[in-house]
Amino acid sequence: MDPNRREFLSATAVAATLTATAASPVLAQTTTTAQAADTTFTTAPAQGAVAYAAPTEIKKIEIVNLRELEAAAQKVIPKGGFGYIASAAGDEWTKNENQAAFKRVTIVPHYLSGHADADLTTTLLGSKIAMPIITTVMGGHGLAHVTAEAGTAKGTDAAGTIFTAGSQSTLTLEEIAVASPGPKWFQIYLQKDPGVNRDLLLRAKAAGYRAVVVTIDAFVSSNRETDARDRFHSPLPSGNFPGKRGGYGSTPFKEDLGWDDIAFVQKVTGLPVIVKGVMSPELAAAAVTHGCAGIQVSNHGGRQLDDVPAAFTMLPHIAQAVAGRIAIVVDSGFRRGQDVFKALALGANAVAIGRPVMFGLALGGWMGVQQVHEHLKEELRMTMRLAGAATVADISKRYLL
Repeated sequence: MDPNRREFLSATAVAATLTATAASPVLAQTTTTAQAADTTFTTAPAQGAVAYAAPTEIKKIEIVNLRELEAAAQKVIPKGGFGYIASAAGDEWTKNENQAAFKRVTIVPHYLSGHADADLTTTLLGSKIAMPIITTVMGGHGLAHVTAEAGTAKGTDAAGTIFTAGSQSTLTLEEIAVASPGPKWFQIYLQKDPGVNRDLLLRAKAAGYRAVVVTIDAFVSSNRETDARDRFHSPLPSGNFPGKRGGYGSTPFKEDLGWDDIAFVQKVTGLPVIVKGVMSPELAAAAVTHGCAGIQVSNHGGRQLDDVPAAFTMLPHIAQAVAGRIAIVVDSGFRRGQDVFKALALGANAVAIGRPVMFGLALGGWMGVQQVHEHLKEELRMTMRLAGAATVADISKRYLL
């Protein structure tokens, strides 16, 4: 076994132990930092490099709002790892625009609704979840915490929603599946070798993943200048590609993606396929025509092509093109329950969150991840109650201006 991988598996054994104690989605809040104290993840450094030590604590964290988690996480994640997680492409205009766009749409409350509470449960591609909020695919979980994707998956499951595991994950897709008995999706960056793709897809199906997310916007490396300034290269082992280091660009991505590739994934797995990276009504309509189960409206959190619109800005145009025929998930920039409410009102079936989950993982392990989801859920509940919407299905454009 690769010594880097052996060290990591030892470090993440705590996640499997914690999972074994969970009998229901509501997990006992009994984990102490001592349980993770001896699990610091250190990789064998490249020649002349310094070993990477990810955060180890598993604990409840204090959340006033999700925006403040970034500064707190910066204090505990090593500089290079934090830069990789938090930064974006170019001038980072799109990253900032993703959050700014929400403030250009306002909520019109309908008081005297007669509703005593709000029901946040919903069903997404056959999975009933506690809220219309899921965890999107992200790279670098092992940079944020020693438990890596196992911690994120466990916390997401504890919150009662869907976790998206990535093909470029630190842990194998099977190890991640063990950490979370709840609904999971598998995201794939299609490789140049179709045999490699077939193997990954069949492994995901065998491990119980319920849908496949195909990312279409990351076939060319982007200008992530923070990584260049930090001279950062991921020290993480690549779970699904033995002998490779984790992170973007560690394996040869297919650069000439087309609809034949989507058909390949559909044929190999027979699972629902979601196309991630949709940023135009035309592409959304084509996804319907090509039998996709859903789309993910996304600009990769601003990490790929700078100077493109916010995902939220494109959402109503895309929703109009889809016309309710397939599921719409949207990500990029969500920090408030009000943001989620607005996206649902403009036609999204669910919202996918990324960086806040990663920051929660860094600060509290799986407990931090669970709390990030629960905090956003309660902000959405508050917004629904004040706006007058009793259920997720009630939320529509009538609540927006």
